[in-house]
Amino acid sequence: MKTDEIDDNMRAAIRRLTDGERECLRRCLAHQTAKEMAIDLGVSPHAVEKRLKMARAKLGLSSSLEAARLVAADDASNRLVPETSGLSRATAIGEEVPAAFSPPSSTRGERRNSIYITPGAILMILVAAAALLVWLQASGHAGQQVLQPGAGGAPSAVSTIAAPLPGTEDALRQLVAGLASGSPNYEKLSPEFAAVVRRDLPMTRPMFQALGELKSVTFRSRGMKNDDVYNLVFTNGEVLMSAALDAEGRMAGGILQPGNRIPSSTTPSPGTEAALRRLVAGLASGSPDYDRLAPKFGDLVRRDMPMSHPMFKSMGELKSIAYRGKGKMGDDVYDLVFANGGVLMSAVLDANGRMAGGFIAPPGTPLP
Repeated sequence: MKTDEIDDNMRAAIRRLTDGERECLRRCLAHQTAKEMAIDLGVSPHAVEKRLKMARAKLGLSSSLEAARLVAADDASNRLVPETSGLSRATAIGEEVPAAFSPPSSTRGERRNSIYITPGAILMILVAAAALLVWLQASGHAGQQVLQPGAGGAPSAVSTIAAPLPGTEDALRQLVAGLASGSPNYEKLSPEFAAVVRRDLPMTRPMFQALGELKSVTFRSRGMKNDDVYNLVFTNGEVLMSAALDAEGRMAGGILQPGNRIPSSTTPSPGTEAALRRLVAGLASGSPDYDRLAPKFGDLVRRDMPMSHPMFKSMGELKSIAYRGKGKMGDDVYDLVFANGGVLMSAVLDANGRMAGGFIAPPGTPLP
């Protein structure tokens, strides 16, 4: 079985693997012998062989290396590690809220609002500032909890108040116009929120430019943070956004949840293919060029090298890379074909042209 043939039955079988079996498979990717594994794990070589045998039996495979590749590919498509951006953290209470990108192979109803913080083989996430959740609390709200998304895609614990608070719709319209033009009116934002918007503008501006003209703004409900939640419809998509104002009438935070995917484009953004090629080559060799990665993303890549290096090394030579289209966050999505398999990968660059995030999934996965 190839890495692009992971169906629901295989995923269910992978879930039945024990931690010990997974660890031995991971070490197979590093080409460790049973004796070497036994020494590192403090067990007998017989115990290692038994774990590998059980793993092969559960997956219905005859090769431990093939099983290891499948498990690594499944992990890569279903676990996410956030590249923390300013618009994906709750700064007022000092607790990071990672942006959650729904894995392309997941059922949207099950995975759309999940938050993941797990290590694994080249586990990447988009750092576009408009990823799932945004909440920047004003100093007056510091004692309140962080707003969490509900299972249906809308904020949880909302009321059915029929009318929004004065000024919230205007605040959203001003922010959206500023993000699309690249020149937000920072005086209309609280200092904390303004700092984050300024820092993440290289990510948010392309997204709102791609969405096109704002067609309508419809009030939906009152959020649990006393924020007003709106549905914004653009020419090329829609988003769910909310706004909370501080005592001076400035926008102090809210949520931002993308709706429909940004329309595909026949042309990728300059530099994304080259960035992916460099990253893949670096992962396979064990020496990524960290100077070409955004600092926080570079930290994640460095941390996950023990798994990502053997995975990409085992896949062999990169044979081809083909552009698929734009992802939900405006990232460029590519099909990568290797001598021993393939993956779907995406890339997004920061203002300095460094790779700042992306995702990885089995080839053939629908665009997120």
